[in-house]
Amino acid sequence: MFNLDFLTSQFLILAQEEGAKSSLQSLIIIPIMLVAMYFLVILPNKKEEKKRKEMIGNLQKGDTVVTSSGLHGKIVEFKDNNETVVLSISANTNVTFDTSAILKKKA
Repeated sequence: MFNLDFLTSQFLILAQEEGAKSSLQSLIIIPIMLVAMYFLVILPNKKEEKKRKEMIGNLQKGDTVVTSSGLHGKIVEFKDNNETVVLSISANTNVTFDTSAILKKKA
């Protein structure tokens, strides 16, 4: 009977130690995953947004652009302190968009 009690207590001690190791590993893995997510998701998005804002800031009249809805047009004028832009999409058709809706500049 003594041996069985001794083995049971040893088993419980080992189980508690394994649980402590497991929780320590979990605490280490979480910050590693957060750092990986920052470098794989957040940082590239920040770089892409910075490039896009720079491209929008450098737009001029006569540039051909594509909007986020897929509309292609030529910039005719800027309005409201460069908050909106008027695009010419055909000979007699002009459309006004927010400058934030411009996705890219065509070469």
